[in-house]
Amino acid sequence: MHATFRFLPAIVVSVVPVLLSFINTGTAQQSSSPEFSKLDIAALPVKAKIHLGGNPDWLAVGFGSVWVAIPRNNEIVRINPEDNTVQARITVGEEPGYGIGIGTNYVWVLNCKSQTLTRINPRENQVDLTVPANIAMHGEGSIAVTGDSVWYVSNKDGHSRTLVHADDHGRTLNEITVGADSAVVTAGFDSIWVTSSGDSVVQRVDPQLHKVTATIKVPATPRFTTIGQDSVWVLSQSDGSISRIDPRTNQVAATIAAKVPGTGGDIAYGEGYIWVAAAGTPMSRINPASNKVLEQFGNYKDADAIRYGFGSVWITDHSKDKGDLWRVDPKQLSDK
Repeated sequence: MHATFRFLPAIVVSVVPVLLSFINTGTAQQSSSPEFSKLDIAALPVKAKIHLGGNPDWLAVGFGSVWVAIPRNNEIVRINPEDNTVQARITVGEEPGYGIGIGTNYVWVLNCKSQTLTRINPRENQVDLTVPANIAMHGEGSIAVTGDSVWYVSNKDGHSRTLVHADDHGRTLNEITVGADSAVVTAGFDSIWVTSSGDSVVQRVDPQLHKVTATIKVPATPRFTTIGQDSVWVLSQSDGSISRIDPRTNQVAATIAAKVPGTGGDIAYGEGYIWVAAAGTPMSRINPASNKVLEQFGNYKDADAIRYGFGSVWITDHSKDKGDLWRVDPKQLSDK
């Protein structure tokens, strides 16, 4: 998501629709070539900008709140969506840049610089546990939580290929070997899904057997994932495409040429749509019914993380002089 805060140059776009071609990957069905609009960021229906300071990055939704990681300030900020105010600022480890996990009872954070896993008690808005965690220093990972069981990728071998299953006290229960340069871990369909950027695959792990049950090839440098519309959606940073994986067959059902390549980025599901953020293009909306990009809002380099919750799309703007959280009203987008 933030990848040591490296950004691509802003891309100047026009409002002229751009031809979108679909790629046939593996068993994916090839779609027709529709057009979608590329709009300036000024057209994005932002209903609130919440100033947080620092470099807001990772996002999570849970416990009636929006949670924002601010790596530069070593803190997690809790936002009240009822009035868009800061409910709490919670100091965690150094540089919380590896995702926020929402469990049944706790919020979990991985801290890159201090190499720790932190547990937050949302009832008290306080850290109540910190344990060592060997993770890649560059960030761009995420945590999956099932109940209060935590899943993340360890860098213990120097190649980020060890999936760790830890209990609610951060104690390791099991370790599973996965692909090289893995980082993003997502739970869904009674499985754990891990993206291997080094091997350009998504791996499905059985959480009971602690073994890889499927390896699915996708475009190079896959990173972020989300669950929605009976599918697993994967953003590949090499070409900015989105792969839609059918968990019934463990195959790519569609590849959507969103054309948002580059480091960083994020993907989320909500309101019946897939939402994508990338350097230079803070928001793209995809219709899962057609596997088509509906529109993109671009010409702004710094917005990055994206989540859906409380009837809104939330985007972090971690530019050096902004430090804002945007709240976008999806109901103001055209219904296509």
